[in-house]
Amino acid sequence: MLIRIIFIFWELPQFLLAVFIFFAVRGKITGKLKYKNSVVYFVKGFPGGISLSFIIFLDDREKERIRSVKHEFGHTKQSFLLGWLYLPIIGVPSIIRASVWNRKKLEPSQYYKGYPENWADILGGVSQQDT
Repeated sequence: MLIRIIFIFWELPQFLLAVFIFFAVRGKITGKLKYKNSVVYFVKGFPGGISLSFIIFLDDREKERIRSVKHEFGHTKQSFLLGWLYLPIIGVPSIIRASVWNRKKLEPSQYYKGYPENWADILGGVSQQDT
C-alpha cells in the first residue's frame, strides 16, 4: 500500500487527471479489464485512448484489440518512468499527434511509427501479430 501511495505522488498530475476523467465518463463505462499493473476502462464514445498513471481509458470498440491495450500500457510505463514529466514530454505530444492524424485523415498505421507512440509500443510489447 505504501508503494502505491509513493507512486501516486510520483505520478500525481496524471493520476488526478485520470480521477477527473473517471468521474466525467463513469456513466459511459461499458467494461473494465485488469491488465498487468493497470486498470483499463472501456468507455462508450471515448475519443481513442489515454493512459494516465496506471489508469487507461479506451473507446469500448477497442475491447477486442489487444494491440490498443498493450500500446496504452506502454504509455503507463512511460508515466512510471517519467513521473511529473510525463504530461509535458509524452501526453502533450501524443495528443497533438493524434489531433493532427485525425484532422488530416493520415494513414493510421503510420501513427505508431513516430514519437512518442513508437516508444509506447516498444514498452507495451506490441508485436506485428497484435490486432
